[in-house]
Amino acid sequence: MQLLASLTSPYARKLRVLAHELALPVTLVETAPMEDGPELLAANPLGKVPVLMLDDGSSVVDSRVIAAYLLAQAPGQTLLATAGPAHWHGLTTEAIADGILDAAINLRFHAAQGVTEGAWPDRQRRAIARALAALAGRIGAVPGYPEICIVIACEYLDLRFPDIDWRAHGELRALQAALTDRPSLAATRPPG
Repeated sequence: MQLLASLTSPYARKLRVLAHELALPVTLVETAPMEDGPELLAANPLGKVPVLMLDDGSSVVDSRVIAAYLLAQAPGQTLLATAGPAHWHGLTTEAIADGILDAAINLRFHAAQGVTEGAWPDRQRRAIARALAALAGRIGAVPGYPEICIVIACEYLDLRFPDIDWRAHGELRALQAALTDRPSLAATRPPG
């Protein structure tokens, strides 16, 4: 399997971490989505990364769908409950963490166009603040995939928006400190 991805994509990072955690043979193919390369467009008509290229030539798109695919490739995995309330709690935690990434990337694109203040950027920052507060209360006793998603979202804020103080939430700070040296997270940190 090949993962078409940018090294700074937090969505791709969670998949790289997952592949590492599950010991799945996934090769990273650095891909710049803004260049609309033919391989990327053939795999994903939206021109977005990450894309998982399967050995049969087909592709899986969208980080949540790819994550579900990777988890399904590892029967008996313990990173995400496979059924029941814990399963839905984990997927909801992933969705909230992804929402932080969505809002942060939205802020980046607007800032690139010179829009750093106003109704839309303010709304994105409020969404991030609410999501961080919510995630602080969703941390499980045994770190798994949902907690990895939380740490990736927080570390992406460090990379792109260091002024957003997610560490004000002691639970998030403690989680990141506990997982910071986990080999899968250490190996996938984006370049500064």
